[in-house]
Amino acid sequence: MRIPALSGCHSRYCFDGLAQTYDRWYETAQGIAHDRTQKSDVERFLSPRQAGACLLDIGCGTGHWSLFFKDLGYAVVGVDLSSRMVSRARSNATSPIAWGVADACALPFEDGSFDVVAAMATLEFLTDPMKTLHEMARCTSSGGRILIGTLNRRAVINRQRVADRREPYTSARLFSKGELRDLLSLFGQVRIVASDPDAVFPEGNWHQFDGFPVASPFEGPFLVAEVRR
Repeated sequence: MRIPALSGCHSRYCFDGLAQTYDRWYETAQGIAHDRTQKSDVERFLSPRQAGACLLDIGCGTGHWSLFFKDLGYAVVGVDLSSRMVSRARSNATSPIAWGVADACALPFEDGSFDVVAAMATLEFLTDPMKTLHEMARCTSSGGRILIGTLNRRAVINRQRVADRREPYTSARLFSKGELRDLLSLFGQVRIVASDPDAVFPEGNWHQFDGFPVASPFEGPFLVAEVRR
């Protein structure tokens, strides 16, 4: 599938130079633990799933999340502003996914084209996240959902990354749970959790937050949010 590259939305950080090394973190013990927890939370948001539903993965990068969505049974289209990231995604693909270079602020798709429109670790790196959210909403079908995964500004690990001036975190505009909810509430009903593989959940200390049983919903490193359309 050939998708035209457009101009308008810019990244706070150029990811071209990370295309070959971006996935190495997922091979570390810490990366594996975080990835497992994040995917578990995402899968709960996406359940139940409709067989053959179409999903657009915006800011697909090297295809890490696109491949996960494909394994869940979605027909996936993955787009990114970085042509090198998209090339890496194509080489990583183990199943058929449509890849393309596209602008998150001017998506080349018709209104309501997808059952799910996702942006995983993407919104915080865009210069105009609100414009991107409007585009995501436009491309989401009636009854579909917007899915967001983003680094939590309040999490200790992310605060340390910024304090250490580590890129791409220093260039990002990180959101707290409240800030993310304010952005998303314009588009529909919002549910948010904060994925945290290091959280200790004492027996009997669980409570409900946005419909999920959690112990500390605000401090996890990765916020996962859903908006129903």
